[in-house]
Amino acid sequence: MIRTLSKVPLLLVWLVPAMPLTGSAQEPNDLAAALSPRILFVTSGGYWEKTGEEAGSQQRGYYRLIAVRGEDNRSLVELQHIALTADGPQLLERSGIEEINSLGAYVTDIRPEDSTGAAAQQGFGAYIYLKTAPNAVEPETWALYVDQFGDIQVEQSSN
Repeated sequence: MIRTLSKVPLLLVWLVPAMPLTGSAQEPNDLAAALSPRILFVTSGGYWEKTGEEAGSQQRGYYRLIAVRGEDNRSLVELQHIALTADGPQLLERSGIEEINSLGAYVTDIRPEDSTGAAAQQGFGAYIYLKTAPNAVEPETWALYVDQFGDIQVEQSSN
């Protein structure tokens, strides 16, 4: 299933408590302390680029994947575009991963496809481990891929 980010908005107003939008003036310990206790896992990686409307302008950034404990204690997963700006990283776009969120599952881990920190091409990949029943012995593994055009593919891994 492939779709674009703009088609699947998910509002997680409790994701980050009220705090300034730019964290450049804040200390890392203050930023970590301000995170909601509902945040379960965060991973980031890959990269994206967009050419702007102005001649020669270009935006660049990376992806961040977040699992959050919902009000019913099940997990919600969101993919974010983080823009690299002169003022530091800024949230540009966000969307819920409906293929995962509709399962009503419990995310047990999220890992990037590549941990080298040096993506050779645009895009992002991650593995999401989840249980659809809290007493399940082994988690299911789901793969999330974002291609160079920003299209998202989410599928259950077969191995």
